[in-house]
Amino acid sequence: MSTQRSYYEPAPATHDGATAALAAGDIDALTDAMVGLALHDADWRWCQDFYLRLLDHPEEDVRATAAICLGHLARIHRRLDTDRVLPALRARLRDPAVGGTVEDAIADIEQFLGLPPG
Repeated sequence: MSTQRSYYEPAPATHDGATAALAAGDIDALTDAMVGLALHDADWRWCQDFYLRLLDHPEEDVRATAAICLGHLARIHRRLDTDRVLPALRARLRDPAVGGTVEDAIADIEQFLGLPPG
């Protein structure tokens, strides 16, 4: 039996809500808040730094969502601190749980920021 995923767009989230979900260990609320921030929060730098910290989270869903959200930030805001983000992502390419997701995020960042593949 296969699991079907359906798309939904998380509602806007707050910095306080996301950090509270992280502190509470509520993974579903955290990942929803992470995507809500990426899609709706104007403070891309705060979001970027939050996602960079979460690339080392013990839960693979959180690590994967952090990578995906960095790609969303590049697409929506057309800016990132690539000198910090790309090395952080590349360091996680060998993570068997999220390496493919990280590879996709890197490709998105390169595409949306007009960077050469590398």
